[in-house]
Amino acid sequence: MKRAKKQVIINADDFGMTPGVTAGILYAHQFGLVTSTTAMVNTPFSKEALELARQHPNLGVGLHFVLDAGRPVSGAVPSLVDKEGAFLKGEDLKNTAKKEDIKAELIAQLELLLQWHPPVTHIDSHHHQHVHIPQALEAVLEVAEAYQLPVRSFSEKRWENVQCPDYLCHDFYGEENVQFSFLQDVLTSTKEGVTEIMCHPAFLDTWLLERSSYTDVRMKELTLLTDENVKRLLQAESIELIHFGGIAHERR
Repeated sequence: MKRAKKQVIINADDFGMTPGVTAGILYAHQFGLVTSTTAMVNTPFSKEALELARQHPNLGVGLHFVLDAGRPVSGAVPSLVDKEGAFLKGEDLKNTAKKEDIKAELIAQLELLLQWHPPVTHIDSHHHQHVHIPQALEAVLEVAEAYQLPVRSFSEKRWENVQCPDYLCHDFYGEENVQFSFLQDVLTSTKEGVTEIMCHPAFLDTWLLERSSYTDVRMKELTLLTDENVKRLLQAESIELIHFGGIAHERR
């Protein structure tokens, strides 16, 4: 099938982190531009969030692989956790994480997502750990190839047996860039091929305020991603909104 000249995936990270995050992402999909999301499966709200997602069949749902928040869903992965069984963070995680533990936890999270919400469209990671930890990238690529799933890429480097979009905009984030003018620049400069725009829309709730340092700006993202002016801009630029589901099939 011939691809349109410009296709954009607007992917909302952190689905299932809190009820407010889930509700914001679903609102941005129903009434705005979000076409895709990635789900955290190790939170108290994950299963219920994915039950809600099943009511929206046009929303692509991938795995937001978690390595540094909460607890693992697999069995023993000693190189990833502290004495209390919670995920290590930062340099502690990077210095001790073993590839076999990362891969075991990734498969456990992916299989849980497949149980709760098949089909799964792709893989990315919370706090971009598959970019920061080399052995995590190796594990993600191996699992993505085995399950035939695309992966978010932060570079122009392409992998032989794993698909990814042609471009990634990961800068729609923070007070400075969550502005109409920034989003306008991104959309008007979109190139031919597939571009992923990463976003984090949400409604604020007490759980989010307790768990995340990125809070109020999520509401600004939600406002922009449901803005009629942005919708008109997409039409003017002849941009087709898609999710990750068709990438692997189109490129084989």
